[in-house]
Amino acid sequence: MSSVGSLVAAGRTSDVYEYGAGVVVKVPRPQVPRHWASKEARFTAAVRRLGAPAPEVIEVVEVDGRDAIVFERVEGRSMWDLILEAPAEVDDRGRELAEIHRRILRCGLPPGIDGLVDRIRSKIEAAPDLSDADRTEAVAVVGRLPRGAALLHGDLHPGNVLMSADGPVVIDWFDASIGHPVADVVRSSILMRPLDGAAIKPHLPDADPALLGRLHDAYVEGMAEALARHDDLREWEAVLAAGRLAEDAEADGSGLLALWESRHAEWRGPLAAAVSGQ
Repeated sequence: MSSVGSLVAAGRTSDVYEYGAGVVVKVPRPQVPRHWASKEARFTAAVRRLGAPAPEVIEVVEVDGRDAIVFERVEGRSMWDLILEAPAEVDDRGRELAEIHRRILRCGLPPGIDGLVDRIRSKIEAAPDLSDADRTEAVAVVGRLPRGAALLHGDLHPGNVLMSADGPVVIDWFDASIGHPVADVVRSSILMRPLDGAAIKPHLPDADPALLGRLHDAYVEGMAEALARHDDLREWEAVLAAGRLAEDAEADGSGLLALWESRHAEWRGPLAAAVSGQ
């Protein structure tokens, strides 16, 4: 049993505390399955060995009867905090995020990382707002999409990038997987865009639609090469939105559901607009 210090940061599923000189401990909330901490620690260590901008994993310890991860302490504010402090620089930050993402996608394939397709299928099957028919269709669409072979972060947005003096450090690697790079770009697009005009995003607090729109479009502009010549972006957008419903991570899931339900209509929205303008 280990004791912790002062709270450093609070997330949706975990809290981070001081844990001694130069380290912090990430403690999952009670509702999080116990094995998640060990899995995230293993994923983070694996991608760091490949050269991904990930924090060093020190060890897995027990805190209040739960597995928790001890990380090096990264001194630096999140990219999102810097955007809120200087919104005029949001376009530069969006392009910087794209460069970080390109670096991750080029890292190679670490051993022991899950495949994206199986992970999406599991999420779709657990999504509470989908009908049985929708789940069947979504799983079928996932099966038709290209699998690819790149390292995907799975949750890349400015709140998960710490801007240290030595360069950016990307945190929260639990959703890392191996799959098609387009899928990770579309996932980040969904995480950063305002959905149905609402800018309430727990992972990007205090956002407004205009700021999110600029961030999103600058990021997509920076990822133009990864998105070029792909005619399956609409399908990726639909199934990734359907899968995110199972995470219960948005303040309002109606925008995600609308992305899935509009899959047969004319393609609209920030990603469609940004891609068509390239």
